[in-house]
Amino acid sequence: MWHSVAVLIVSLLPGAAMAATPTQTMAESLLAALAKTPPVSTPFVQVSYRGVLARPLIVSGTLQWLGGDRMQRDIDKPFNETARIGDGELSVQRGGGEVHRMPLARAPQAGAMLAGFRALLGGDVAALQQDFTLTADGGTAHWVITLTPHTESLKRQLASIVIDGRDNEPRCLTVSDANGDSSITLVGAMAEQGLRSAAPLESALAARCRNPK
Repeated sequence: MWHSVAVLIVSLLPGAAMAATPTQTMAESLLAALAKTPPVSTPFVQVSYRGVLARPLIVSGTLQWLGGDRMQRDIDKPFNETARIGDGELSVQRGGGEVHRMPLARAPQAGAMLAGFRALLGGDVAALQQDFTLTADGGTAHWVITLTPHTESLKRQLASIVIDGRDNEPRCLTVSDANGDSSITLVGAMAEQGLRSAAPLESALAARCRNPK
């Protein structure tokens, strides 16, 4: 369910008692540089790759981080849908239809996406470290932050979240599920540039995210 809703997306101080590794320290510094004061919004284009689909599923619209655990995703293409996270609940409304609600605990991927987008929009590290191991590499021209789940409940659903960016600008968020499905979300200026194909190959879109230009 969440890949169709997914783009609702970690708190900023190292929480581990052990000394941070260089890659952890780099990840924390990069996330700190991304920190903004809510409310924050950004355009997005999400391309989901699923084994059961012959073509990728593409949606676009606006993401909003309203502070804390409150997120909103508004899809305007190819349909209208609003998904909200807040106070431990996920709600979804398609067009002017009925609002469907469920506890966030029943949608672990939604929680993972919340973590990822709080990282993108809020530069939030301490909350992330409750569920993820953080690593980073690269330089200002292109850096990569990888979030790897370390809780058993998330591991059953999620393999990793990878954020690509340059300078203080995130470009892409790649979510890899434990079952092999994945999604790549372009944000900010990358989203405004749009896609270069109506059905982009996953490898081509990933290469574009890594391109420092």
